[in-house]
Amino acid sequence: MAALVALGAAPVAKIFATMEEGPIPAGINPGEAWLESHGRSLGHFVAGTWLKPPGRMSLECQEAATGRTVAVVPAGDSSDLAAAVAAAAAAAEAWAGLGGPERGQRLTRLATTLDSDRRGTMGALLALAGGRPLCQTLGADLDLGLRLLQVPAGGAQLGLPGLEGWTPLGVVAVVLAGPCSLSALLWKLGPLLAMGNTALVLSSPAAAPPLLLLGELSGEGAVLPPGVLNVLAGPPGLCQALRAHPEVTSVTFLGAAQEELQALVWGSPCRGPRLGGPRGGRVVVIVLDSADLDSAAAAIAATAATPPALFPWGGCVVLAQDAVAVALEQRLRARLGALRVGDPLDPKTEVGPLPPGTPPPEGVVQEAHEEGAQVFQVPLPPLPEGGHRFYPPTLISGAALTSCCLREPAPGPLLVLLPVRSPNEAVAVASALPQTVAAAVWAQDITVALDTADRLPQGLVWLNALDLLDPSGGCAGGAMDTDLDEALREFGCPPWEQPPEVDEPLSPLVTADDPGDPDLAQAVAAARGAAPGWGRLAGACRARVLRGAAAALWGGHGTPKDGGSGDTDGSLRRALLRWAARVERGGGAVQEVPGGRVLVTRRPLGVVGVAWGWPRPLPLELLPPALALGNCVVVAAPPGGAGPVQRLRKALVAAGLPGGALMVLPGNSRGSGSRLARQRPDGLWLCGTDADCDWASAVSVPRVWGVPAGLLGAGGQDPPSRRRAGAGAALHPPPLSVAAGRGSLRPPQNAPNLRGFQTSHCAPNPRPPPQ
Repeated sequence: MAALVALGAAPVAKIFATMEEGPIPAGINPGEAWLESHGRSLGHFVAGTWLKPPGRMSLECQEAATGRTVAVVPAGDSSDLAAAVAAAAAAAEAWAGLGGPERGQRLTRLATTLDSDRRGTMGALLALAGGRPLCQTLGADLDLGLRLLQVPAGGAQLGLPGLEGWTPLGVVAVVLAGPCSLSALLWKLGPLLAMGNTALVLSSPAAAPPLLLLGELSGEGAVLPPGVLNVLAGPPGLCQALRAHPEVTSVTFLGAAQEELQALVWGSPCRGPRLGGPRGGRVVVIVLDSADLDSAAAAIAATAATPPALFPWGGCVVLAQDAVAVALEQRLRARLGALRVGDPLDPKTEVGPLPPGTPPPEGVVQEAHEEGAQVFQVPLPPLPEGGHRFYPPTLISGAALTSCCLREPAPGPLLVLLPVRSPNEAVAVASALPQTVAAAVWAQDITVALDTADRLPQGLVWLNALDLLDPSGGCAGGAMDTDLDEALREFGCPPWEQPPEVDEPLSPLVTADDPGDPDLAQAVAAARGAAPGWGRLAGACRARVLRGAAAALWGGHGTPKDGGSGDTDGSLRRALLRWAARVERGGGAVQEVPGGRVLVTRRPLGVVGVAWGWPRPLPLELLPPALALGNCVVVAAPPGGAGPVQRLRKALVAAGLPGGALMVLPGNSRGSGSRLARQRPDGLWLCGTDADCDWASAVSVPRVWGVPAGLLGAGGQDPPSRRRAGAGAALHPPPLSVAAGRGSLRPPQNAPNLRGFQTSHCAPNPRPPPQ
C-alpha cells in the first residue's frame, strides 16, 4: 500500500469503482530517455556500429501526435548505402554458414533481448514515432512482433520439411516506402534472417527511431554478427541507388501503394532482382443475422480505433445483413462515441493520430456526404498542442456501392456500414471491394459462417474475431504470404535454381505501349468465367478429368485424332496421373495459435498466364499442377510451340474440363509477357527472355515468376548462366499448397519452381457466445 501511495495511485476501492489505469511507474518516458542517451542525434546502424558521416545534412524525426522534433538523423545518401551493402555482403557468407540451428538460437536471443527491460523503450518509441496507442505498442503489437521472430527461429532450428537443400538469396533490402508497423517489418525480417540472408532496411526519418533501436539491440552482446542487420534513414528516393548494387538480390517494399511501386521498381522477373512486398489495405467485416451484435460492435470499433498491427492503415468496411443493420449501427455509434482520443503515450488512449505520411480522409468523407451518405462523427476532445494529425472516429452509412468511400481505402478511425440482403450478396460485395487484405465473418451459425468464409477471396478470414494474428496460421498481406512456410520460401533459393551471381548492374527494361490485344483479353475473360466453377470442384472431380485425359493420350477412347500428342516418352501421362492422385489427397489443417484455432485450407490462385518465349514446344508436364489445383491457364506461345498444347486441351475438354479453363493463343512471343500482364491475371509465368517484361508492367499482377532460358534443361540447350538462372522472381511471392509444404511436391532438379498454384485460407474457429 505504501508503494501505491508513493506512486500516487488511487486507493484500491476507487480503482475498482472507476476501473481506470494507474500512472506509469517512471519519472521519464523510456523512449525519450533512450533518445536523450544518444543526445537526440542518431545515426545509421551499419556493420554492428553507429555510422554518423560528418558534415551531413540532418533530417528531423518528428513526434506523430504533435509534429515536435524528437531527434535528428543524418540524411543517407549513395555512399552510406554502398557502405551498408558492402557490410551486408561481407557478412552474408558467414551468416549463411552458421546453419539453421545456430541462426535460430541467435534470433531467439534477439527476441529475448527485445522482451527484456527494453520492451518499454521499444513500445514508447513506437507510440512516439508511429502514433499507435501505448496500450497497443506495449501489448499486442510487441507480443506479435516477438512471435514473428520466435516462430521463424524455431523453424530454422528444426528445419522445415520441404526446405531441404534451399539456400539463402544473399543481401536483401527492405524498403519502408509508406506507413508500416514494426510487426509488418518483423514478418519479413524474421524469415529473411532465418533463411540465412543479411538485411538492409531503408527507412524514412519518421519511422527510424524504433528501427535503429532494433539495430542497436541486435548488436548488443553480439546477438547478431556485424553486418547481418543494417538500418539506414534517408529521403524517399534513396532506394533508387540500389540499382547500382547487383549484390542486392531481392528488394521488398512495405507500405507502398501500387501506383507508387510502378515508379520505384526496376529490372525484370527473368533478369532480377527479386521483388516482393505485401499489399496494404482495409479489412472487410460481414455481420450476419445470427451474430452477437454487442461483441461484433465492440470488436469493429476497436479495429477502427487501432487497426491490426500488420495492416496499420486502410479503414474498415462493414457489411451487415438487413435484419441487423439498424441495431448494429446504433451499437457502433455508441461504441465509437465512447472511444478515447488523445496522446498515444497516455495509457488510457484508444485512438491516436493518423499514421505518418498518410493524408487525412476528409476528402473521402466529404465526397460521401455530398453523394447522400449519412456521416456520424464523434467530437474531438482537447488535444495536445500541434495535434493537427488527429481525426475523429467516423461512421458512414447509407452510401451507394459506387461511392468513393468504398472505392478508395482511407486511413484513420473510419467505418463504412453497408446493408446487404444475404450472405451471397455480402460475398459478392466483399469480393468486388478494392484493396482488402483480410476479412471477418460474425455469425453463430457455424455452417453459414464457414460457407461464407470459404467463398471470400481474402487470404485471411476471421470468424467472430478481429485480432487473431500469428505466423503459425494466420498472417497475411492480401491473399499472399499467409503462413510461415510461404514466408520462408520468399527469401530462399530452391535447389533446382542456381543462386544469382554478382554481375554488371542491371538496367531497367522499357516496355512500349501497345493498343491492346483483343484476342488475349477475350481468352483471359473466358478463363475468369470458368475459374469459379473449376476451382470449387472437389479434388476427386478434378482428378477424374486428369485421368480421363491421360487415358485419351494413352490411346484409349476419346484420343485426339489430329496428330500425335507430343508425349513421346510418356512424361505427360505420368504427370497427369501423379497430380490426379495428389489433388485427391489435398486438404486443410487445424493450427493452434494464441487466442484460438486456425483452419488452414487451400484454394486456387485463379487465372494463371503463361508467356512462352521459346520456339520449341512448351513442356506439357508443367501444366497439370496448375490445372489439378483448380486454376485456369492462359498460354501465349509462338506458332511452333502451340500445337501440343492444343492437343492436350482437346483431351482435357473431352474428359470434362471447362472450355475456358485452358486457353491457348498462338502468336508472336516478343512482348507476350507485357501483353499478358496488362490483362491482370492472378499469376504470370514468364518463360524465356523474349517473353520477359519489366517490373513496372508486372507490378499489378499479384504473383509473377521468371523462368530464364536454360532452366528447363531440355535437350540441346546450353547450360544457364548463374545470374540469369537465379533471377527467377516473384513480386508478390506465391503461397504454397499443403502437399508442397510437406516436401512432397519437389520438382525435378532442372524443373522450374512449381509452387504457388494455391492460396491459403485461414479462419479462426467461432468463439462461443457470452453467457
